[in-house]
Amino acid sequence: MKLNFTQFTFAGFVLILFSCGEKSENSSAAKSFSLEIIDSVAIDYLGEMMLMDYDSKADKYLLATNSYYEYLEVDTRGKILNHHKFSEEGIDPVGQALGLGYFNGDVTVFNPPKGYYRFQDSTKVGEITIPYSYQVIMMYPKLGVFESGNKIYYPKPWPETLAVNMVEGEFYQAMYRLPIIESQDKVTGDTLSALSLPETSDLLGDQIHGFPIPVYTMDEDKLLLSMWFENRFYVYNKVGDQFVYEKTVNVNIPDWIPYTPVPIDKPEQFFLENQKKAPGNLTNILVSGDYYIAVYNKGLSEAAVTELGPPTDGGLAKRRKNPNYAAIFDKDFNQLATNVPFPIASNYPNVVNKDGEFVVSKVAGLSETEDDGIILYKLKLTQQ
Repeated sequence: MKLNFTQFTFAGFVLILFSCGEKSENSSAAKSFSLEIIDSVAIDYLGEMMLMDYDSKADKYLLATNSYYEYLEVDTRGKILNHHKFSEEGIDPVGQALGLGYFNGDVTVFNPPKGYYRFQDSTKVGEITIPYSYQVIMMYPKLGVFESGNKIYYPKPWPETLAVNMVEGEFYQAMYRLPIIESQDKVTGDTLSALSLPETSDLLGDQIHGFPIPVYTMDEDKLLLSMWFENRFYVYNKVGDQFVYEKTVNVNIPDWIPYTPVPIDKPEQFFLENQKKAPGNLTNILVSGDYYIAVYNKGLSEAAVTELGPPTDGGLAKRRKNPNYAAIFDKDFNQLATNVPFPIASNYPNVVNKDGEFVVSKVAGLSETEDDGIILYKLKLTQQ
């Protein structure tokens, strides 16, 4: 069954080209940053795709449709290296494409209940089997598969024994305490939980916070984790085969629209309360040179959502009102800037290439100009 990633996310898209970032309250000195377009790349393909991932060794980019069922691989000049569409039938069928990205240079798709299928030049070359019964009810905006030593790591799916019941507070409490990342031994196939939320997390209290979408980034032996709907991220250090919690970093975001948690005994109120607004989302954490970049949308107030009314343009008006921004941190997690906008009409920022450039795909419906194909923007983070 084909699903659409935009059905599972609430983040908006970007309107303005670039501007100076605001000074954060915990910054020791005023710093001004901008994201400037330094180049664009045209891809000769008629249709909409979003940039998903980047393979630094081969210096190539991966783009896909919203359903993840069709993808392109292109080089740095936009030349199409491979074009493939998964099939639900025949040899190596992909029944559900719930995550897509590169793993060791292979296009890798999360295909429950089989696990992860790996492709080279449209041909399946391997798979990572998850050796137990599990359930998945969301798409992953980042694939999240990586290896270290003799282990492969990936987002741990929910066990089949977890009773999904959205009107029971105990379900949410159990969900928040589930391991987020699992390791698998490359030789034996044995699995082991590798990372969970720290006990200090607000999500482990006595309230309901909705459905988290874990998104994480590795930087050498550090792992930075966002749960999507919080304006904070969690820092872990890799120790052996496990990840040990180090600290929580709060992201200072003026005008952030928080979600409203509800008591554990009133789960039905959560969606009734939060559907009136569009809560802010921290959608990614990127690494470029000496900086960490937290990517976020501030969200929309109840008044702003009411003013927009029901969507009539596929959600484009909402994207225009709720653009993507960056908060800049140094490697000691000092926040240097906030509200640094990404380019006009850009899709979700997912990629930093080996030159430290941010690369984003263009959303045709958010642009005032028409292009014959897909456009990628290359951006440089500059400090004034």
